Amino acid sequence: MRIINLFFLTLQHFPMPSLGWRSRICKWGGVNILKPSKTEIGTQVVFDTMAPERITIEGGVIISTGSKIISHYLDTHKMTPEDRLANRYPVGNVLIKENAYIGMNVLIIKPVTIGRNSIIGAGAVVICDIPDNEIWAGNPAICIGRL
Repeated sequence: MRIINLFFLTLQHFPMPSLGWRSRICKWGGVNILKPSKTEIGTQVVFDTMAPERITIEGGVIISTGSKIISHYLDTHKMTPEDRLANRYPVGNVLIKENAYIGMNVLIIKPVTIGRNSIIGAGAVVICDIPDNEIWAGNPAICIGRL
């Protein structure tokens, strides 16, 4: 199953219309996309290949070019040296709710929830939950406004 996921997550990098097709291919690659026909995924978006099934994207979401969504992370307090050597990382859920906009080159690198109608500015690094109807930007991302 992992090889099939890797195949489709690699295939989505080829040129194609971003609305509908790319999100369907990512869904076939294991990412939990609830409404592929209403989800737009830009080119060069990278999804975690270690646990793509832990990433959930609701309808109306736009993910811009070059963004990266990772569901595994390094927690030095909970990992033993044996875990690190065996590449066993903790895995968490990433949820992107309806009508969220993820700007260009955004990194989502921890288990987080991004709220409905939220906007994440270009180049932001998201490491905490984003409430509904807020605008976040920066490294690490902080709230810079409300809708």
